[in-house]
Amino acid sequence: MSTKSLARGSLSLLLSSLVPAAALMLPVSPAKGQSFVNPGNPPPDCTSIFPELESERVWPGYLAQWDSGEICIPFTPTDHLRPADYSGGDYYVEEFTDSRIAERWQECKQDPACAERYLEAARRSTRFVERKTGTVDSFGAIDPEGDVDLADIRRPIYFGAEQFAEPIAAADASTYIVEFTAPRDGYEREHLGMTDTIKLRGWYIQGEGVDDGNGKKVRALIVVNNGGGSEITALAHRWYELDAATGGYMPRQGDLANESSGMAPWRYHVHDLYAAGFDVLYTDRRGNGISGGVAGYNNLVEQANDIFRMMEQLNSGDGLRILTPVGEALEGAAAARVPTGGVSPYELPTVVMGYSRGNYAAQWFMHKNFVENCDYGPAGKTCKEAVGLANIRGAIVYGPNVGSLGYRYAADGEDVREAALRHEFYIAQLHDSDVLANIHKWPGLQIIRGTFDDVEGLEGSLYGYRRITGLKDISVFAGQHGLTRHPPEIMDHVGERMVAFATAAVLGHDEVDGSKDPADLKELVLSAPQLWDMGIGKTNWKPL
Repeated sequence: MSTKSLARGSLSLLLSSLVPAAALMLPVSPAKGQSFVNPGNPPPDCTSIFPELESERVWPGYLAQWDSGEICIPFTPTDHLRPADYSGGDYYVEEFTDSRIAERWQECKQDPACAERYLEAARRSTRFVERKTGTVDSFGAIDPEGDVDLADIRRPIYFGAEQFAEPIAAADASTYIVEFTAPRDGYEREHLGMTDTIKLRGWYIQGEGVDDGNGKKVRALIVVNNGGGSEITALAHRWYELDAATGGYMPRQGDLANESSGMAPWRYHVHDLYAAGFDVLYTDRRGNGISGGVAGYNNLVEQANDIFRMMEQLNSGDGLRILTPVGEALEGAAAARVPTGGVSPYELPTVVMGYSRGNYAAQWFMHKNFVENCDYGPAGKTCKEAVGLANIRGAIVYGPNVGSLGYRYAADGEDVREAALRHEFYIAQLHDSDVLANIHKWPGLQIIRGTFDDVEGLEGSLYGYRRITGLKDISVFAGQHGLTRHPPEIMDHVGERMVAFATAAVLGHDEVDGSKDPADLKELVLSAPQLWDMGIGKTNWKPL
């Protein structure tokens, strides 16, 4: 490839010498002769547009007969189509491995313009993120890098106030404020010269145990990873209200100030898990909310490492501080195993869950535990044997990118940016296809998403689902990515699906209650319940 073509900076040009250009067709109207999905999938029946989302995107869909009449259920198309003349085997596995994206980055570096474009894109993922918690109500604002009185951190009962009325308040008497100790990430150490430790803070909610169906309660743990920009104790008002004209729900109107609008629905799901009997470990990621860290917000491999650290500290107490539900402060050995009710966390069957950005942390964790434990630093990629914790029973990914970089939606250049981020800044954010290729080694996986969630093409989610050989579930609904568009009925549906999978995983079942095994993409889309996102019209579609 010439340096002249590299200087133009687009992924299409960068890859033109590496994979055929047909792989990079974008999802526009079929009237222009382009495709939405790879061959072998049922062709779409219809297309929709959603002006309410301030987008001119054309979404393909399949026609369904609902109680309200015929409807076009949209789905996210596949941006990077497999080249018709691709001579290799599995395109989405072979062309997006860590080594392949590193090769593309090394070739890009030969041209200064190309290198600077992707270095600048990577630098944006090293940025400091302003904290939101405490910006509307000063109670709960802390110095994440300082010595913190754990009593200054908001508890679940705070969100039970009349203006919030969140169900999570019911968990207050079971909630421990927890603070863990972790090292700085590679970027902070090598680029910022920071060698001290940081603190990761949040809640450990002790459940009553999961009903095994025979009258016995089984203690089990779910580790929850937030989406991007979410802060676990950030203030948020209810995101919906009744529409007097229709009797249904609509996005809440008015100018009520939120610190993080998506947190109310996310805590809704945390309560679902607690109410089902699970223990829930729920902390802000490094560089976010009430946790310390300057630049670790996007270092999702390091956040996976943090999950291992938190489990070890819950077990030993080394580096751990807690505040019990009755206000007793404990640290070190005196705090060990207190939140877990006196048992080792390694004895608790555990499911790791992540939404949006957190789905990457969950998948990196599973890869480290079951496949290989790799990190990035000045020496490049270094790997050790898989950690191999036997109590990890599966993962739940919500709003996910299971299909890896090749199935990311509207993501030209992200493979090259990701390689630059890893090899120049020692941060790994999006997972490569080495993770996708090995998910069959995981004991279980649940995929939950809106059919037109724009993180990845729906085809990629189904592809990842098919690679799982253990316990699995894929549950979809007619909606997009952001939680604040989901009405309570969708929230209830998603919570029920989470609980069904997590229960099956920790009890060792072979199947998930209510699970469907779609034969193809159309069957997957049509498996969505008759529920629809708020504030998004259903009628702006046309048949193909």
